Amino acid sequence: MVQRITSASRYDLLLTDMRRNMANYNKAIEQLSSSSKINHLTDDPIGAVNVLNTNRQLGQIETFETNVGMASAELSALGDLMDLASGYLSQAWDKAIQANNQTYNENSLKALKVEIDEITKTMVDLANTEYNDNYIFAGANTKTIPFEIAENGDIIYYGTPNSNPDYIRQTEVADGVFEIINTTGDKVFGYYKSAVEPGNGVYTDKDGKRVLESTDADGNTVYKYENGAEYTGDIADLTDGAPEEYDGVMGALRVLSNSIQAALDAPTDAERTEAFNTMRSTLDMFSDSLNTISNEQTKFGGVANRLEMTESTLGTNSDSLTNYLSNINSVDYATAVTNWLQAQYAYQASLQVTASSMNMSLLNYL
Repeated sequence: MVQRITSASRYDLLLTDMRRNMANYNKAIEQLSSSSKINHLTDDPIGAVNVLNTNRQLGQIETFETNVGMASAELSALGDLMDLASGYLSQAWDKAIQANNQTYNENSLKALKVEIDEITKTMVDLANTEYNDNYIFAGANTKTIPFEIAENGDIIYYGTPNSNPDYIRQTEVADGVFEIINTTGDKVFGYYKSAVEPGNGVYTDKDGKRVLESTDADGNTVYKYENGAEYTGDIADLTDGAPEEYDGVMGALRVLSNSIQAALDAPTDAERTEAFNTMRSTLDMFSDSLNTISNEQTKFGGVANRLEMTESTLGTNSDSLTNYLSNINSVDYATAVTNWLQAQYAYQASLQVTASSMNMSLLNYL
């Protein structure tokens, strides 16, 4: 049996064809205007997933490149500061050698002490340098000024101590790859704490750490370490008073200055000789301090080299992904214009056919 095609069926077919041609025409226009072949998931489901994944990877690379750039800049500042510290340390070492010349008269020793004290102040200023509103040598306490010269001459370090692993600041430079970009002031520069006589509220625990006696809001006597942590041991185990403590270039500078003053104030030849022996001991301290700074420079020089290689790798990966993204999503304008013209002609033809069909009636056949 021959099935009769009704006017309604014919119109539905014409409208469906017209809508399809219109959709192709609109798609061609959208591709030209956006320069992208894939603008909707339905355009190419597999390609769309690849575009999303590639854009995600490119976003990660951009973040890593930013991290590498910031880390490299901070490491550059850190390296420059340690270069300066090495220079001032070498000057102080030369002064220590001069100080060990026992033929120096009183005025020469006084002038030498002034120079040593000025180098100490310069070194403290250097250690308190900020970069991007952060104190470089404060460990994790980047908003806390790391060093202070107290009234009694102590050189106090307030940053995160190197013995505390929480001092580390690191940045992610690749997926799952982190680089440490900081060190601590007590590691690079050291510190100095003068001896405290008994009866001054300063004690020493069994491990040699200083414990401070104070009174809380209720009037009770409490004992805390210098970092604010509470002392929980037996009070009987504390030793009243504290010995002199020092380390690094800060310690060497202060010990040298104090020993020069001791030599100037020495009432006897024996005490003067002892003071010069102390001066002589600072030569090894300066040598050790210079080695410490050199080791830190070597360590962070290696980090800087790795960051440079990482930056190059990230750039290469970014270029490769960008080219891949271009291949799967970027429009070839010659092909796109051709497709657009073909879609336009097809759409116009379907409009004309549909319009002509809509105007036909039985009168056309009479």
